Amino acid sequence: MASMINYKPVVELLSHYGLQKTTMSDLAEAVGVTRQTLYNRFKTKQHVRDWALLEYMSEVNDTAIAVLENAAPDATLEVVLEAFERWGGDYVQMVRYSPHGMDILEGALQLVASNAETPIDRFERRLEKFIESRQLSPTPVETTMVLVFAAKGVFVSCTDAKDYRNKMGAVINALLGVMQSA
Repeated sequence: MASMINYKPVVELLSHYGLQKTTMSDLAEAVGVTRQTLYNRFKTKQHVRDWALLEYMSEVNDTAIAVLENAAPDATLEVVLEAFERWGGDYVQMVRYSPHGMDILEGALQLVASNAETPIDRFERRLEKFIESRQLSPTPVETTMVLVFAAKGVFVSCTDAKDYRNKMGAVINALLGVMQSA
């Protein structure tokens, strides 16, 4: 049943109005089902939010992973940057400029902290494999960890997707570009 419901209108609605001001009726209308259908499936609007955020994070991570998996054999640093753009840069606008975008980010972070396995873990493992297979670093595990931490910091400090790209490009070049030329 949840797979028949599009999570995107839920995330959009919550980013504009917040969880407190959004009703189950609002959520049901946004996704085109009855309020009772949502109650039967999710029980509470918090559960609807959690489901939508997990779906959202899965799609974000799957898109970033696809960039890495579909890269040309000789592609390296630009592919890493594009993967991070899909992972974070595409969503700066919604988080920074929607009235409740930071609430969406906070909810997602809480979900990540409360789950043993998250969509983010899949992206990190695939990035590590990419870095290792392309021999971009002698320490792919540590390099991946630094890149992910840096991406999170860049995400909260940038103003838009272009700013994110520029800052992550600088991080990637500083970390991996040095290793490429060594």
